[in-house]
Amino acid sequence: MSMAPEDRRIFELFAERVRELEPRARIWAFGSRARGEAEWHSDFDICVVLPEITPEVREAISFHAWEIGFDSDQVITTLVFSAADFEHGPISASPLVKNILQEGIAA
Repeated sequence: MSMAPEDRRIFELFAERVRELEPRARIWAFGSRARGEAEWHSDFDICVVLPEITPEVREAISFHAWEIGFDSDQVITTLVFSAADFEHGPISASPLVKNILQEGIAA
């Protein structure tokens, strides 16, 4: 299965907003919406990896997730990591990161 067209539109809009904040951001959709298996109540899981994270950028990403989610009647859940943590920190060995890299859809 693949991502539904409306979910793809929401994901691309979110990625566009994040890249306005940080053009080098790496962004993946993962979970049931990325697989095209979502039900009406499924949240929208998105992973954002940034060269570095500031409180201001983290807050802006959360705001965009809320705003886009509100406008599209979705709950967008974001995981935000620094590149160092995502690639070399303890989380890098987790099944979650492996799943994002194997099954996630990159923006």
